[in-house]
Amino acid sequence: MKNQVLAYMLAGIAVLGLASCTPQSTTIEGKVSNISGNTIIYWPTADGVYNSTRRDTLFVQADSTYHITLPGSGNEKISFYVYGQRYLGTIYVGPGTNKLDIDASLEHSLNIENKLVKENEIVKELSQVQEDVFNLRARKGDVFDVEKDTVASSVYQKLTDYGASIEQKIVGVDELFKKRAVQDIRMQMLLAFMNQYFGINYRGSEEAKKEWETVYPKMLAYTDINQPENVFSEAFADVIGSAAGIELYMKTGQQPTSRNESNQKLFDWYKVNLKGRVQEVAMSNIILEDASNETFSTDIPSLYGQFKELYPSSKLIPALDEAVQKNISFNKLDLPEGIHILNTDSVRSFKEITDRYLGKVIFIDIWATWCGPCRASFAHVKPLQQYAKENDIVLLYVSIDRPMNADLWKKMAGYYDLKGDHVIINEYFKMDVYNTYGNNGMLSIPHCAIINKKGELQFKGAASPENMDKLAEQLQEAAQ
Repeated sequence: MKNQVLAYMLAGIAVLGLASCTPQSTTIEGKVSNISGNTIIYWPTADGVYNSTRRDTLFVQADSTYHITLPGSGNEKISFYVYGQRYLGTIYVGPGTNKLDIDASLEHSLNIENKLVKENEIVKELSQVQEDVFNLRARKGDVFDVEKDTVASSVYQKLTDYGASIEQKIVGVDELFKKRAVQDIRMQMLLAFMNQYFGINYRGSEEAKKEWETVYPKMLAYTDINQPENVFSEAFADVIGSAAGIELYMKTGQQPTSRNESNQKLFDWYKVNLKGRVQEVAMSNIILEDASNETFSTDIPSLYGQFKELYPSSKLIPALDEAVQKNISFNKLDLPEGIHILNTDSVRSFKEITDRYLGKVIFIDIWATWCGPCRASFAHVKPLQQYAKENDIVLLYVSIDRPMNADLWKKMAGYYDLKGDHVIINEYFKMDVYNTYGNNGMLSIPHCAIINKKGELQFKGAASPENMDKLAEQLQEAAQ
């Protein structure tokens, strides 16, 4: 009897041991080669949801090893990039340890070692589909043969046939992954269709527009816009936002008068036209993208309140809480000392502004609140500010934002502590700025320039504060 009891106890301990060893998180680990001082970033899905704001940086140890831990116990997708240079690939991982060595010098070089062999073969196909759609949208290639096709029914047939050819390869996998893969393909095909639809609406005949408007619902039905696994696709945010834009603005010819109006209309459209998980993720994206893009619309806390009424138990709430707190902090911010907002209401030429500083060197930084690279460059302004203070140099920040974003422009100047003088262009000297500092009326930002003590444009394209050594040389030359 004692032996029998002992056997039961050992069996119970074994069961408990197995339960405690069941992986509750996913790890990816391995070595990185040929990184050459670059940064690798990655985007993972969480609970099967892809969100472009959920970006992280890969921390590589001194011995070239790395270790990533993802929460949750389900299978997820994770994409890797060398920041600003190349796409390395996407993998599908499951709970437990997944081995992955990364060669940062090669595109599409990821070969994951785990049990999801077939799934990772299909993920490579999905990555290629995504790249093909990106190339179509960027006018870098057209494997679908639709770029010059103005007939909506023909474009629909080509894209759905292409999608079907890829879907045929999705075999030997579980139903969840199959559904994720199928919907990813269909979302990408819908994005490609929308790209052509926008082009026709812009330059097509009225007859062509009507035909595309008739076929468009058929493309939506093919995709099944409310299919829950659509949120796995990297095309999700673009597709859902474009679907709303087509109905709210393209078909009506109306445009929002403010970011707040745009956000509320988007939220309300999602509330009426989307369902379940698709609606939840789409609504949350409005809030998360506001924080990621640093647009800090003042209606975000109100939208968050509406979201929580609909989805009080959402797994997205921790991330949304963080985004909303960032928004609230930004909008409570007062302008720090040393930031001067100049009134340009009566200014008729940009020279009227620069002539105020005759006898001084002017460093000009042309930017906009919506420009990510502009905002990223502000991390390097402190050495410039110190140099300007020591050498009596004017720091003039010129925003090319629309007047509707004036409040955001002022707050963002304070948020980044951009000490100096600030102006926002008006319709009178807008083209003056574009023609003087751009080419043929086209201006790429961020853009820096230097005016010398005589009021002459000495460096039409000056070095950025990120290259302070070069910039200091140019400022010294302008001071002669």
